[in-house]
Amino acid sequence: MARVTIDITAPVIFKTIVTVRITDINYGGHLGNDKVLSIMHEARMAFLNSMHYSEMDVEGVGLIMADAAIKFISEAFYNEPLLVEISIENISKVSFEMLYRLRCNQRMVALGKTGMVFFNYQTRKVSVCPEAFVSKIKLLQV
Repeated sequence: MARVTIDITAPVIFKTIVTVRITDINYGGHLGNDKVLSIMHEARMAFLNSMHYSEMDVEGVGLIMADAAIKFISEAFYNEPLLVEISIENISKVSFEMLYRLRCNQRMVALGKTGMVFFNYQTRKVSVCPEAFVSKIKLLQV
């Protein structure tokens, strides 16, 4: 069976800590696989907020998730602080990839990717990537 591969080559542009909550723990006693996507969402919101954006307003247009992938590497447990590092790659005319590294201390817990598309929620249509967004990301990547 082919495994998901997530290669992150872009520099880290944002870091945040997300602590594993008791509601993130599954019957196996560790971080549930479905909760990893929620933690990535929390980190994405923190990143957007740090840029004075939201998923509904990035330079006047919204964002919608087109796809997601997660590679699970090791367990995480209740109350552990996860360092989530974010990179952005493959900015196109209407989308970009946001990549995530989740680690606890030096232990890699998971790698993730979300495909984010610029979206106008009023017209329910894909929108063009704002140049101001691209410029700000390029400044963070140096």
